[in-house]
Amino acid sequence: MPLYFRFAIINIFLLLFALPLGAEEEIRVELTTKAHLSPLYLSRIQGEHAGLEPSYLKNLHKILHNDLHYSGYSKLEEKDEILEKALRHHDPNVVFNPQRWDKIGVSYVLKGNVEDKKLDLFAFNVKTGSLKKFEGIPLSGDLSLDKKQIHMLSDAILMTLFGVEGIANSRILYSVQVNNPDPNLEDWKAEIWQCDYDGGGTRQVTYEHNYSITPVLIPAHPSFSNDRFIYVNYKNGQPKIYFSSLKNRTGKPLINLRGNQLLPSISKQRDRLAFISDAGGRADLFVQNIDNKGKLEGKPNQLFSYPRSTQASPTFSPDGSKIAFVSDKDGTPRIYIIPSFLENNKRGNPVLITKRSRENTCPSWSPDGTKIAFSAKTNGVRQIWIFDCELGEEQQLTTGPGNKENPCWAKDSLHLVFNSTDPGCSELYLVNLNQPEAVKITSGSGKKHYPTWGIKE
Repeated sequence: MPLYFRFAIINIFLLLFALPLGAEEEIRVELTTKAHLSPLYLSRIQGEHAGLEPSYLKNLHKILHNDLHYSGYSKLEEKDEILEKALRHHDPNVVFNPQRWDKIGVSYVLKGNVEDKKLDLFAFNVKTGSLKKFEGIPLSGDLSLDKKQIHMLSDAILMTLFGVEGIANSRILYSVQVNNPDPNLEDWKAEIWQCDYDGGGTRQVTYEHNYSITPVLIPAHPSFSNDRFIYVNYKNGQPKIYFSSLKNRTGKPLINLRGNQLLPSISKQRDRLAFISDAGGRADLFVQNIDNKGKLEGKPNQLFSYPRSTQASPTFSPDGSKIAFVSDKDGTPRIYIIPSFLENNKRGNPVLITKRSRENTCPSWSPDGTKIAFSAKTNGVRQIWIFDCELGEEQQLTTGPGNKENPCWAKDSLHLVFNSTDPGCSELYLVNLNQPEAVKITSGSGKKHYPTWGIKE
């Protein structure tokens, strides 16, 4: 395994919660308040002259159903044959009669029809009586391609009905660890992969043939493509930060600094990169400035160090002015917040925020700035917790057996992706704060971990 520092950072903080995960146990979500989910009726996708098999239309319907079901805004109603018959009526005034739908408590109605491989979908707001038509969506008959069309449609529906940006067309970057078949190399290797928000469309991104972990998407910028990301790789012995894009199979070194480099995080403004390094002898928090063209500016600054302690897992506030990070400077690993810049060459004082939970790791600051998700040991099991930045309160999000770690917020600050942990299995899960269920989105060989939200296609 790659050198001491890997144990100093990863094992100090991850072995703290290396308890065995039970066999496919249910992950439950605790919420202090239940959000109101709007009742929505989604009709079967019809099409006598669709040019596609009925079974294919069912697959499209299932994708659309799942997108809306896990959106965090709607509650899909059970299918009703009487309603399905009414929805096939040729008169729109009959189909979209507000009294009919209001009487049974439905707030929104969606009706889809395919003709000559083109999908039309009507979105009806029962309360306002408004009717929106999404017209002529092309279908190819290739589910891998048409699935993207449905994901885009789902996000457009959410914007129309609720005025919010959906995540159905988002991608997730993550690391997959497998046994190394080469007996002359390390026992494990890991590469960066990507998948759809629901776990479909998996594709290997890096081909380093080594150990690649903790991918982080670089926010879009006019000077470069929006598919660039950074990650940590061990191919030269020590862990170093590399940058690459979804089009490249390998990355290039990013920071010229001796020692080990781990756990990178980049500000939304793309002007600062935070990471952990032992260049000063201990695992300390460093910040590298970046100019407006995306190039490194000067040398990295040591932002925080403390005697006989280890720092880890920095995450920026949305405005880039603060960093939340993990430190064991006061004993057990806890989460602190510190200014992200040096003022008059003086470091800011870190402020402890997690006073209720213990053995905290991997914080993630929500894009709206109101929440920080993290993992904490709770009754012997690592659970996902949320710190409310406005109230200053900690709330346990997940319950049930099996350790959970590495939460990461979607752009909507509503959905989280995280991974389970177990010596033999690690999978990705999706959850949103409005629904008490976590959904496993990956399966198969390899340990999937360190998920982060990627580009929107």
